[in-house]
Amino acid sequence: MTANLDYAFDQYLRVQEARAVPAIQQFNTKLKNPTFAYGRFTVPGFYKGYFTTPKQNHLLKRVSSAFSQIINTTTRLYFEEPQLKSHFRLSPEAEELVKIDPGYSQCVVFNRFDAILEGESLKILEFNSDAPAGAAYTDQLEAAFLSEELIWPFAEEHHLAASERVQSILSTLLSVYEEFGGYETPQIAIVDWRHARTSAEFEYMKSYFESKGYKTTIADPRELQYKGGRLYHKGFRVQLIYRRVVFDELLERLDEVQDLLRAYKDKAVCMANPLRSRLASNKSIFSLLTTPECDRFFSENENMIKQQHLPWTRCLSDAEDFYGHRKAFIIDFLKDEKETLVLKPNGSSHGARRVHIGRESPDSDWNAAVDKVLKEEDWVIQEHVSVPVMTVPEIVNLKLDFSYKKFNFNMLVSGGKYTGGFVRLSDESVVNVASGGGLMPAIWSDSAPDNFGA
Repeated sequence: MTANLDYAFDQYLRVQEARAVPAIQQFNTKLKNPTFAYGRFTVPGFYKGYFTTPKQNHLLKRVSSAFSQIINTTTRLYFEEPQLKSHFRLSPEAEELVKIDPGYSQCVVFNRFDAILEGESLKILEFNSDAPAGAAYTDQLEAAFLSEELIWPFAEEHHLAASERVQSILSTLLSVYEEFGGYETPQIAIVDWRHARTSAEFEYMKSYFESKGYKTTIADPRELQYKGGRLYHKGFRVQLIYRRVVFDELLERLDEVQDLLRAYKDKAVCMANPLRSRLASNKSIFSLLTTPECDRFFSENENMIKQQHLPWTRCLSDAEDFYGHRKAFIIDFLKDEKETLVLKPNGSSHGARRVHIGRESPDSDWNAAVDKVLKEEDWVIQEHVSVPVMTVPEIVNLKLDFSYKKFNFNMLVSGGKYTGGFVRLSDESVVNVASGGGLMPAIWSDSAPDNFGA
């Protein structure tokens, strides 16, 4: 995001303050409806977009495409390089699920790369490659913002363009279904637990898919029935599944989802993401990708992109072997390098609450965290990447004001292509909507200046 366009928007609102105050109040009221529900709460939005420049969009597209290829290569290593299996840290039950051939070539179809984007500096901190969320919320938030009458002159002047994140998901699902061998117009099931917090997204997607001519149901995986070689949800035949139920939660309820798994194994249904996408979701694969010994599996260009856009990361259990080609007593290393490190649980379903940031933790808290994680071992150490801040408009005492929020950038990737993004904002350095953050669409401006100065 250029500081210039960001600043220009803030100034535009200041000039229009008399109109901006009621507009922001009405906008906030508009967001308090079921389509923005996240469990019992409403996803907080802001009267602003994160404006990306042509150069940034080119960067996001190039990096998204490269990392989609890198991730698919990495997941194949699990099957082709037995000595690397330990990096993926799967239980025997999980191994059985990821072995199932989905019936098409990609191991990961849908990704969300959670990153820090500042100017033309982009660092990816996590791969959300299992059942990534956010596309439908962001499409709705973007449409609501760009439909604001107050915004129209600014949008026209700076050529602000909306993305089609949900359309990209549908197009990718249909492409995968065609490769799978599907020839009929598919009937689609969006699959997650009945009371999933993101169910508002599913309702929007169902309406969208049906508006494009594809009959769609929202199905709890426990409600799917496999009979006569076909999969059904309450009498509705399912040929294509958009999987939003998280792998680890399926694993916990194997006995309850056997019909779904048998249909998937028999290739009676096409499902994306495939279950083997779980291989890319553990943070431990960052250890593999940032280890020079593994560069031989990737092209020269891919290695260069990895070096540019991934922070140094190691699994705690083998970190002693890897820091700067020198052995280190891990407990000394963690305490000495506190200011430069972050501790994260390896799994993909822990959320943000257990992340420990060295430079933001008192020594006593950090040392206690170190002692704890050394006993558990299934943690990763990652190089600290500073979280940037941006201003967001708010109304204080009926006047326009601006507050500072920390933010990260989330790249949505479907079928190997960048399909739009969003930022999550928070007062905390660990930015997470589930822990009280907010959402803002990334909106492309094809006229934004590409100088990143103030």
